[in-house]
Amino acid sequence: MTTWLHRFSTPPSVGSAGSRVAVKDAIDVAGVPTTAGCPAVGDHAEPAVVDAPVVARIRAGGGVVVGKTNLTELCRPPDGVNPWTGTARNPLDRKLVPGGSSSGSGVAVAAGEADLAIATDTGGSSRIPAACCGVAGLKTTAGRLPLDGVFPYAPSLDVVGVLARGAEGLGQAMSLLEPGFAPAPYAGRIGRLRMPEISIDPVVDHAVDAALARSGYEVVDVPLTGWLRAGVAAGLIITAEGHVAHRHLLDGGRMSDRVRDWIERGKYLDDELIADARQLGRAFRAQLDAKLAEYGVLALPTLVSLPPRLGEESRFDFPALTAPLNLTGHPAVAMPVPLASSPVPASVQLIGPHHAEAQLLSVAATLPGL
Repeated sequence: MTTWLHRFSTPPSVGSAGSRVAVKDAIDVAGVPTTAGCPAVGDHAEPAVVDAPVVARIRAGGGVVVGKTNLTELCRPPDGVNPWTGTARNPLDRKLVPGGSSSGSGVAVAAGEADLAIATDTGGSSRIPAACCGVAGLKTTAGRLPLDGVFPYAPSLDVVGVLARGAEGLGQAMSLLEPGFAPAPYAGRIGRLRMPEISIDPVVDHAVDAALARSGYEVVDVPLTGWLRAGVAAGLIITAEGHVAHRHLLDGGRMSDRVRDWIERGKYLDDELIADARQLGRAFRAQLDAKLAEYGVLALPTLVSLPPRLGEESRFDFPALTAPLNLTGHPAVAMPVPLASSPVPASVQLIGPHHAEAQLLSVAATLPGL
């Protein structure tokens, strides 16, 4: 049961009952406590009185909530490892990390135990497990979906994300969350980001290039600097806002030492440093907006290499390619792409202008399937 923290009715497949939807246990579901995967919260959590708006929308659209999925403590560690609730096992290879923080969401979809999953994404928490488990993940535009009833981590960067087997499933999830949503045609080019400051495994880079070449779109190499600085700025803001959001849990709350250390680290960041980080974020957003005005869609890998094995996760920089997009607020889709002679696929990340999810999913659907 490491995939699920609460399991409800489980329709066998999509049909008259509607899509089976897993909900990350950082989002309120009426009648069930929201624990955020951490005893410091779960020891005192009461059942939610009402569904979070995103869950209410899922139900109103005919989706069937089949359970609440596992995650890492307080939505923080990006590796998917949780010493309290257990670590959800990656269906591609049980020796690999599932990715986090929405670990159970990625595993539930990859294992066929849910058709769709509703999760969160503060620095990559939907896209990272999607990449690790070989499924699709969407980080929505900042502010597009309501965060009421969603456990806060870094409120200025938190968004609701969705996971599915592929682009079609992501579109179904968005149509439940926003009635009338549908993929929209895209007729532009794809700018393939090249960032010499970031070390990416050539095997992954080549798999992404091969997938984009088969998309039918013109793909143009686009040099970009500043990604590394944007990632650092995002990390500073996450650390500072996470301290404000979670410091009340430090007094006697049960949590792992690593998460406690991460929370405490935030108290050493001063206002001027965070103001500088936000200014850098605004400048980097303008830089990406300029590239998107020229190319329409940008592409890069989701992870710097294939997911690491369990026990080796501490040396892996999971959010290196995802966190800057939480800083800028752009929507991003993580899609699995074939990797020759490997059961574990690579993952490409597509970026679009704010509120361009419909076009992004149209492009995502052209990529070669697994």
